[in-house]
Amino acid sequence: MECVDADALIAAIAQNRGIENLDAFLHTTLESAMPDPFVFIDLEKAASRIAEAIKNEQQIAILGDYDVDGVASVSIFVNFLKHLGASFSYSIPNRTGEGYGLNVNALDKHKNCLIVAVDCGSNSQEELLYAKDHGLEVIVIDHHKMSALPAAFALVNPHRPDEKDDYKHLCATGLAFMCLIGVDKLLRESGFYQDRREPPLMEYLDLVALATVCDVVSLTGLNRAFVSTGIKVIRQRKNLGIDALAALYKGHEITAETISFFFGPRLNAAGRISSADMSVRLLTTGNPIEAKKIAKDLDNLNRERQMLEQKIMEEVAPSVDENLNFICSYHPEWHVGVIGIVAGRLKEKYNRLSIIISRDSNGKGKGKASCRSVDGVDLSELIHKGIQCGIISSGGGHALAAGFSIEIDKINALVEFLKTEIRHETPVPEIQADCFLDLESLSVDLLQSISALEPFGMGNKRPKFVIPNVRISFSRVVGENHIAATLQDEKGNSLRAIAFKSLNTELGDALLNERRPVSAVGACVIASWKDERYVSFQLEDLAIKENNLQSAGLT
Repeated sequence: MECVDADALIAAIAQNRGIENLDAFLHTTLESAMPDPFVFIDLEKAASRIAEAIKNEQQIAILGDYDVDGVASVSIFVNFLKHLGASFSYSIPNRTGEGYGLNVNALDKHKNCLIVAVDCGSNSQEELLYAKDHGLEVIVIDHHKMSALPAAFALVNPHRPDEKDDYKHLCATGLAFMCLIGVDKLLRESGFYQDRREPPLMEYLDLVALATVCDVVSLTGLNRAFVSTGIKVIRQRKNLGIDALAALYKGHEITAETISFFFGPRLNAAGRISSADMSVRLLTTGNPIEAKKIAKDLDNLNRERQMLEQKIMEEVAPSVDENLNFICSYHPEWHVGVIGIVAGRLKEKYNRLSIIISRDSNGKGKGKASCRSVDGVDLSELIHKGIQCGIISSGGGHALAAGFSIEIDKINALVEFLKTEIRHETPVPEIQADCFLDLESLSVDLLQSISALEPFGMGNKRPKFVIPNVRISFSRVVGENHIAATLQDEKGNSLRAIAFKSLNTELGDALLNERRPVSAVGACVIASWKDERYVSFQLEDLAIKENNLQSAGLT
């Protein structure tokens, strides 16, 4: 078979992904990837004003968002300012009571402070005009797209219309880190550190890694350097809160994928079910006992979130119209903090734009929607058009994930609007495999060599392989809805495999019943049981041999 040599396999994967300079990709470092922070428009202005406030002992108010990126953005500022003994406060809106973004009440509460808005503010046009009219200075550090430049004292955002395209994939925490590098530089040059210790900025890269992975931005270029370096910091257990979360994780190694499926949901659970302040306290505490307690509380909140999510999924299922290439469902009692996850699950299950709407507790007759989209349907553009048409009240976000507010009596009009706007047929998702491998060539050593391509995530997915001409020699249901199987070739070589959440799906039925030769598609990971380390194949699809891989979306 081809690609059994580790170096050749890595080169083939890189070529398939359009990586032109493999050596540079494999050896991306912070030193090589990090630009001068002042390359961003307004960053020097923002950093200078923050440094001035620190030196003059003016209180600084950090206003953030309730997801991991928002929480980590706030936390990185808190840890920096706390280290300096600066005067500060922070505030994150309640998802249910206040919603996303800046609000006038929060601005009024901090009217004597320098306000720094992180992971929000770019689209808070009215609120920033209010702040300006009332003499408030607001610095915005954000990465969301915007329709116009807001009236901020300084706006650091790679999506500014006058900004270059080089760093549009950075999350807000990455930008906050860049801003603090600028602040640190200016403080040093002013002699501020003559009688005090500088903040350990590199130790804050664990927060940058958390946010970069959880905000699902591309793990290439500077983000790749942020995450690879940040994971090393996480493994050093510098942050007591992250260490307490890691203690709950039963795996052996922290990776970008660990951050995505274990750390992220728990840090997000606070803002979804309770208050995001819990996650900020976890990431900024200096008390190991408090860290352990908050970590356990977040784990419990995540379990509650999972139950709510499952309940809503079951309630949405009967309303899914197979004749439409989108899903739009409303119920007044669905938990606003969970509908975004449900929308994501539905998008993955049905491969179509999914919009889940609940009642907005802030206003009678208003609904709050969370959306997840597929390639080819830009949510930010769709929402903007819906606002122009008078159907959507307000909203925004990214191309594939966004949210909006809508009058409940306009939901039917929204459905008709979507029928008009989303006319194309939703394509069958194509599984992008990197190459073919046989069972004989798979080994723990080979996977360890491939790990040179990590961190894996958005923009650099874990490599996927097609393993042809194998039979399913054994299969059984494990857990609630997973299926474990053994794949075997003609020479007797075998491979342990698992298909997550596949029970009562076409894939699950095939695993339990198919005994003809198949081609299996999926990714390989190193698993362990007691003292044994082995290759585990995470199955994504099967194709009957005579079908020439068509059911796997491969050619």
